[in-house]
Amino acid sequence: MLNILKNAMTNENTVYLGDKKVDIKKLTPSLWKKLFETIDQLPGLIVQVLLAPKEDFYSYIISACDIAMDEVVRVVAVLSGIDEKYISENAGLDEIINYLAKTVKKNNLRDVIKNVKSLLPQQQTE
Repeated sequence: MLNILKNAMTNENTVYLGDKKVDIKKLTPSLWKKLFETIDQLPGLIVQVLLAPKEDFYSYIISACDIAMDEVVRVVAVLSGIDEKYISENAGLDEIINYLAKTVKKNNLRDVIKNVKSLLPQQQTE
């Protein structure tokens, strides 16, 4: 019943992380800088999973998820302004994923990535 009430009280620009209502922020250059300072191991973990031997793929995924969870919590803490420990102990995984998905949507990150890729030099195939 509480989740139904929480969902009724939010919109596309707000979510709950635990008992705290959080606004989905616009990602300014200043916030991007803080975000990238926070992301430490995540890019390496993604590469390790992508390069994992086929027979060990699922064990790599499980290990990477365990390590990545702390980093995801740190990212959400930076973006939301809520204490990392509070998020880790009170926010549900569904709330965290919902927060990140709404942040991606509000900031149109899919188009941003496409536009950035279009600015990069094209690789020529031989």
